[in-house]
Amino acid sequence: MKGSKRDLILDAMQNLMNDRDVQLITVDEIAREAGIGKGSIYYYFSSKSEILTALIERSYGAAIEEGRRLAQDSKTDVFRRLEILFEACLTASKELRRTEGQSSLLQIQQSALIHQEFLSFLFRSLQPILRDVFAQGNASGQIVCPDPNSASRIVLSVLGVFLDNHLSPVSPEELHKLMETFAWMQEKAMGIPEGKLDFLKRKPET
Repeated sequence: MKGSKRDLILDAMQNLMNDRDVQLITVDEIAREAGIGKGSIYYYFSSKSEILTALIERSYGAAIEEGRRLAQDSKTDVFRRLEILFEACLTASKELRRTEGQSSLLQIQQSALIHQEFLSFLFRSLQPILRDVFAQGNASGQIVCPDPNSASRIVLSVLGVFLDNHLSPVSPEELHKLMETFAWMQEKAMGIPEGKLDFLKRKPET
């Protein structure tokens, strides 16, 4: 609910992060900035780390949540579900980079921690669904995937790092080559028909 104490806490955290190292921000400071009692913070969050996680989810969760909703439909084609999840990753990652370039929320000293939290959020949100998609593809014979859980963890880890483009920055051309190779590796390893992963091979926007 907008305007709730929970949102006041998240707004306070975001404001403090504009000028302070998140590691140095205290719960007392968050409470003062939010204009509420310290006890109210612990009603909503168990720790400062949990506040940061919730802030990441609020800032970049819309695309992920929409992707989750669409990809949960098991009646949708396996490869269309994979594309939906990829688009969710891509959109959220673009929003992170856009905000980082234009907003004081993600100043340089906060960047590594923010990206780490973002990747964790991406993984928590999408890995169970990706696992189910691989299981569906395996059951239908469209994908050869004896261990959907491990496969989903590997694929999402690679996608998260590539698309986030923070831990190992590359140019758009290099990213395109990486994604083409990643698609090729999945096709060969999982018996995916050529062309079904073309959405991974699209040239990135400049």
